[in-house]
Amino acid sequence: MSHEPKPEPKPYEPQVIGVLAEFDGPDELIDGARAIREKGYRRVEAFSPFPIHGIDDALAAPKPILPWVVLGAGLTGCLVAVLMQWYMNAFEAPIPFSGYDYNISGKPAWSLPANIPVTFELIILFSAFTAFLGMIAFNKLPKFSNPLFRNERFLKATDNKFFLLVEADDPQFATETITGAFQSIGAQHVEPLYDQPNEPLPGVFLLVGGVLAVAALVPLGLIAMSRDTTSQTPRLSIWWDMDYQPKYKAQTTIETGIFADGRSMRVPVEGTVARGSLRDNPALYLGYIPKGEETFETSFRLQEEGSEEEAGEASPDDTDEAASEDDAAAAGAEETPSDAAPAAAAEAPPQPDWVTEFPKEIPVNMDTMKRGQERYKIYCAVCHGMAGDGDGLVHERAVELDQLVTWSPPTSLHQGELPNYPVGRLYDTIANGNAAGFLENGGIKRGRMAGYKAQIPVKDRWAIVLYVKALQKTRTASPGDLTEQELESLKNN
Repeated sequence: MSHEPKPEPKPYEPQVIGVLAEFDGPDELIDGARAIREKGYRRVEAFSPFPIHGIDDALAAPKPILPWVVLGAGLTGCLVAVLMQWYMNAFEAPIPFSGYDYNISGKPAWSLPANIPVTFELIILFSAFTAFLGMIAFNKLPKFSNPLFRNERFLKATDNKFFLLVEADDPQFATETITGAFQSIGAQHVEPLYDQPNEPLPGVFLLVGGVLAVAALVPLGLIAMSRDTTSQTPRLSIWWDMDYQPKYKAQTTIETGIFADGRSMRVPVEGTVARGSLRDNPALYLGYIPKGEETFETSFRLQEEGSEEEAGEASPDDTDEAASEDDAAAAGAEETPSDAAPAAAAEAPPQPDWVTEFPKEIPVNMDTMKRGQERYKIYCAVCHGMAGDGDGLVHERAVELDQLVTWSPPTSLHQGELPNYPVGRLYDTIANGNAAGFLENGGIKRGRMAGYKAQIPVKDRWAIVLYVKALQKTRTASPGDLTEQELESLKNN
């Protein structure tokens, strides 16, 4: 059985990719470009060491399409941003990945001015990426090689020579004809430009590239594996200073024993008060007058320093005792006459000694009133409503979602005994939450409203109290409570 020899590969035949003409100066280059264009050639490119004014007109270079593409990308980014924000914030439907129409402080779900920043950012993002990638695409980049750079004479294009190139894809391209045309317009040197065969990369490059590509997957695999596993060793830190700083954290002990008690944080010096932290007026900081100095210190510590036991909260024994008394009262109501109710009321524990006048540190004037109105709108109106009727946006949302089974409506500031509350009791409610009752030891049993002492400073609490009192007064005031000037002002309005 005979084997036919493999045919030898045909030698590579270089292809002409254009005709290159060399000129001596910029004026000659402009004249040559204009003359070659007049001969009907359109695929002409100029090369010079520096920009030349007038070369674009001489070449009759067409306007690039890239600016229009970038404009389209910017308009697309604008449309995407607007639709995205509208869908996420103003559209809600029972479909997968639906948006969420949420009422935030009565603001409209969709408002174009509020969405301008995101829209602007997406316009810039789309335009920038399109300009960068479009420049690469329209310039037919990347090119791993360019036959022009292999031409020895063309290397002077960055020094002192000027060149024109008629590309082979010109409709009238013919090597001999173009060579004669360049010579007739004064070109110093004309030669055809040939491409060169692309040699394949050496095998070692492919091997190294494959190894690096596989190695790049190892970190990703380790990260994916660590997400679903646990470890007893500390995590790997590239910048370890972020996790292991040379410092001592609060409430930890020092192994080196720098201090006798082993603490890393020093306790305040006994008998001293930090500058600006003197609390010498219980009426201002508590809203009521406690019994004895020790009671005031304990109450203030519980209220302002975040103790584990909230101010006025009953201990387990007190709670059980109060619950037992409530059960006994309920049982006695079935066996005793109706006159037992007044007796039970008479045995109710006394309320704290609430403050009835604003402390001297709180000026009762229009500035304090405006400050209280501002703080009320921020912290209180969302539940209690702008007028204090308990119809705030949170309540309206609960009604809209039909959650009244689990939702407790906010209390109206105008119902029941609330308008008669002393200012100190309103202050205590703002600081520590509403009072659901009073305990035998003088403490306060808290209700469902949480305290705002962590968010609202002391003076702002009193300012809110002043504004709440003004709101309540609007429902009970009579013409006799107003001055003639105030009455006249109401008539004019």
